[in-house]
Amino acid sequence: MKFIQASKVTEQRLDEFIQHNKHIDLKALLATGYVVEHHDKIIGCFSLDEIGNDAYWLKQLYVIRHEAVKLPVIVETILTIAKDLEAKVIYAHSEQPVTDLLLESLSFSLQSKEDSIAAHSSNKGHWWTYSVCS
Repeated sequence: MKFIQASKVTEQRLDEFIQHNKHIDLKALLATGYVVEHHDKIIGCFSLDEIGNDAYWLKQLYVIRHEAVKLPVIVETILTIAKDLEAKVIYAHSEQPVTDLLLESLSFSLQSKEDSIAAHSSNKGHWWTYSVCS
């Protein structure tokens, strides 16, 4: 698998991927995102938005259905990328139980509703954090 900054992928390849995955915000993906490529095909994407104080928000994590088995490896690689960006903490929001299970299995910590970022969100889903070690 290759992880490529979305801004370095040809417009044609991104358009082809977005055509089949219309829920993805292309503008945000181009600004702070990466695509995941496997066998010369884009199989997923994600964005890492800097939110201040060496903190990043993992957004738009998406992998095509038949490649979902690769999610743990993809998230582990995202954490490596975050470490390279000198992140200290990663935030992730989940609205699906399977994503909660994945994040928990990868040592993310569930935030309480009183915690800073969770307190500013809707009641839907859960907020998770991961402390990046130097």
